Amino acid sequence: MMKRESKGLGSCIYSEWIIVIVDYYRVLRKSEVIYETVVPVIGAILCSIIYYNIGKVYIALKGLSNILPTAISVLIGFTAMLITLLLTSNSDSVNKLKSITLEKRIHNQEVSLYHGLLIQFSHILVSEIVLLISVFFYLFCAGVGIGLVVAVLLLAVEIYLILNILLSVLRGITNIYFSFYRIK
Repeated sequence: MMKRESKGLGSCIYSEWIIVIVDYYRVLRKSEVIYETVVPVIGAILCSIIYYNIGKVYIALKGLSNILPTAISVLIGFTAMLITLLLTSNSDSVNKLKSITLEKRIHNQEVSLYHGLLIQFSHILVSEIVLLISVFFYLFCAGVGIGLVVAVLLLAVEIYLILNILLSVLRGITNIYFSFYRIK
């Protein structure tokens, strides 16, 4: 682990996990930002508006809170396994991933597909944990009473994170697929 000089908030609380998020957005191309960020934002806004207009925001949140903890726990395990396999494997396949560059630079280093996938899967893991925390936050708020505005915002956040995670996983798997299968 890199030892960094902590300033500001970092001197009081662990905040280096934010670097994963920043690095993730640094390596994204414009089309990937649209695919993984803009599309989920639009989907989250539309779904939240629809649920608000039909008066079923609380029902949607309750439904999500019933299925998401189990589903996200499985996804967290799957993502952690992907990261572990990526980090511990030393095969020709991994060497191939390391040899393909993304034409991006972060921290004054060229980013390989291997490094890009590690950043992407780490971001997915952080997003899954944030989604799980948001579900638990909803459950806490539901127990003490939650206002409609907060409920709509939580629904939008949860929908955004679900779509972002799923689209990011799809892009990561597609990158791996096309790195080993070249159309001639």
